[in-house]
Amino acid sequence: MTNPSYPFGWPAMSQVHGRAAAWSSASAWNVNFNNGNVNNNHRNNNGFALACRPAGEFQGAEGPALEALFDAWKRARRQKVPSHNQLRFDLRWADNLLQLQRELAAGTWSPRPSTCFIATRPKAREIHAPDFADRVVHHWLVPQLEAIYEPGFIHDSYANRAAKGTHAAVRRLQHFVRQVHSGQPDGWYLQLDIHNFFNCIHRPTLWAMLKQRLQRAALPDTALRATHALLRHDPLHAGVQVRAKPAELAQVPPHKHLANAAPGCGLPIGNLSSQFFANVYLDALDQFVKHQLTARRYLRYVDDFVLVHHSRDQLADWQHRITDFLRTELRLSLKPDIRLRRLGDGIDFLGYVVRPTHTLVRRRVVAHATAKLAAIEALHVRRGRLRATRSQRDAIRSVLASYDGHFQHANTHRLRQQLQARFPWTMDITA
Repeated sequence: MTNPSYPFGWPAMSQVHGRAAAWSSASAWNVNFNNGNVNNNHRNNNGFALACRPAGEFQGAEGPALEALFDAWKRARRQKVPSHNQLRFDLRWADNLLQLQRELAAGTWSPRPSTCFIATRPKAREIHAPDFADRVVHHWLVPQLEAIYEPGFIHDSYANRAAKGTHAAVRRLQHFVRQVHSGQPDGWYLQLDIHNFFNCIHRPTLWAMLKQRLQRAALPDTALRATHALLRHDPLHAGVQVRAKPAELAQVPPHKHLANAAPGCGLPIGNLSSQFFANVYLDALDQFVKHQLTARRYLRYVDDFVLVHHSRDQLADWQHRITDFLRTELRLSLKPDIRLRRLGDGIDFLGYVVRPTHTLVRRRVVAHATAKLAAIEALHVRRGRLRATRSQRDAIRSVLASYDGHFQHANTHRLRQQLQARFPWTMDITA
């Protein structure tokens, strides 16, 4: 059935079926850590008993609780199409979790070789996918670190945090804009972005920030050592498998390659731990802006941040002070593209253009959507009708739902009408 709330006739996400899944038989096993029994979906489990002790006996000096690693393993697998690396881990998951527990307890765990590939949207950049065993460790470690740091993060930091995200950031920015613009048509905004952020994070500085705070919070030694293991070496120290063609690698500017980061600098994009560490590193900036500059209307998403104020001169002064702070305290610099403009010009932020009266979708996003729909049309539309297999329709539904999810957070009634007129076959996607 077509959902009438979708002007293209696009289905709701709950209607999208057929997601890829290639779990091994071992993935279906369930484990009860209260008694150490394993069963294959309640079938006869003779010969399948897991030789382990109750979860509580894995605390303290013996390392992290096995139950905690098991939960981290489940989170690491969630909503992921399994890679070969993950399937190998899953095939002997109990043994692999026990091995991770031993390494963490002994303080010998360190990151394994990663896999590098190139993402091209919205712009070409390196992604370093960690080994699946490392991903399990990240999902075990980061929640412990978040529990310590989350209460101290400012409200208006929106990246990689529960109940935050891009749409919440855009709504908050429009709230700021309307506060200033109401009765003050000459309001201004200052938008700044950090140059080559992840490759410029100074790991010794980051570790110094973390160590003192984590020790005060009595973080277990196993977690503290794992945190240090992620930061004490070059991220490529263990090696990297490159899965990208030379032409793809060439799309990434040289200074954006992690291998070209300055000594002691750089975190791999694509790691859960790196996302958390980025928030810790720039929390120093957040606190400076809120408590030293006393800026009321400031928000940040990763390394892109915006300040809104009635006075252009005030924003210009804050720009110079932020530049000095980043250079002296965090060894970072701003991109040359510094935008100090009137609110009426619109703020290009996170795929949207925020204006005092409304929000639009960024032109580049509209261009990408149009190009994608045109490519689908060329492959699957004949005489105005969609001709596709069930799996192809599922893939097309996913594309349409993705764009619709972005469009519905802006004023896009006219845009939806235009796209529907241009691509009428979207109305029969569920046929």
